Amino acid sequence: MRFVMIRYRGPMRDARVITITPNPAVDWVFEAPYFAVGEHIGARRVAHHPAGKGVNVARVLATMGVRSIATGFIGRGELRMFEEHIERHCQGRVICQLLVVRAKTRDNITIVDPVNETETHIRDQGFEVQPSDAARLESKVSLLARSGVSVAFCGSLPPGLSPMALRRMVSRSRQAGARVILDTSGEALEAMRSEKVWLVKVNARELATLAGMPTDTPEEILAAARTVHIDGGGGAENVVVTMGMEGAILIGPALALRGQVMVHPGRIVSTVGSGDSLLSGLLAGWIRTGDWTEALRDGLAAATSNATTRAAGFVDTDGVEEFRQVAMITPV
Repeated sequence: MRFVMIRYRGPMRDARVITITPNPAVDWVFEAPYFAVGEHIGARRVAHHPAGKGVNVARVLATMGVRSIATGFIGRGELRMFEEHIERHCQGRVICQLLVVRAKTRDNITIVDPVNETETHIRDQGFEVQPSDAARLESKVSLLARSGVSVAFCGSLPPGLSPMALRRMVSRSRQAGARVILDTSGEALEAMRSEKVWLVKVNARELATLAGMPTDTPEEILAAARTVHIDGGGGAENVVVTMGMEGAILIGPALALRGQVMVHPGRIVSTVGSGDSLLSGLLAGWIRTGDWTEALRDGLAAATSNATTRAAGFVDTDGVEEFRQVAMITPV
């Protein structure tokens, strides 16, 4: 895998994105043919690296030429690992400002069975943060949020960080003039139902929870996404919904788009991290062009590139360009 700069023209060089990862993880990916619960199975480790949705987003943004600041929490014992990883893989385009807590960063385990074509995901709950930790993160976000900056709140909330704390950080970021992005789930997402934000990124299942509507077909997904959009009474100026191999739907100002990349199933290795990569590509494309059609094209290309590798939240610039050329975007 090569990490080289994509030389886009436009305002990208001066753009800034802040990614906030309250609940980071160390990702372990094992390949285990004929995996079965309750059995002793031989496996091969194929990936082990720092992760968490915001960390993944920052890493992919760096590969696509966008500078960012990565903040959030990190366990004391894993700080050096994350700093070295960011230094090694992000080409100096990511400033690491993670806040240390007195606990161990969680491990996430993915078991891939290439024979039965299954993926099993084991997700740790994460460390518990103290009230003083939550206050430090709120202060950090207040310092970083400003006009012209995109602030992306990514991933789950660890025990001890309440949805109300997230609402405060979102509200303060918006008041500071930042573009607020939400990529979360569960109680945190529900708590943000009426909050005004620039962009919400969800999958179909998360959208069903947020909208209280079925999302079993692209038509149902489109209808549900419209209720989340500000024109339909929701709080989001822009809504992007990922649909796996079916692509993604984007609702924006006076537009509704569906995009998809047709790729041979044999090239898809793992979809873990594809949503993070789609968000990164979408942001990179929007920063580059200010055009949502091109942004969705870049997002789909990054997501597809991610899906061709075992490691979540990694893209290859050659792959991004290849898939960008074949991404199909249509109005809906």
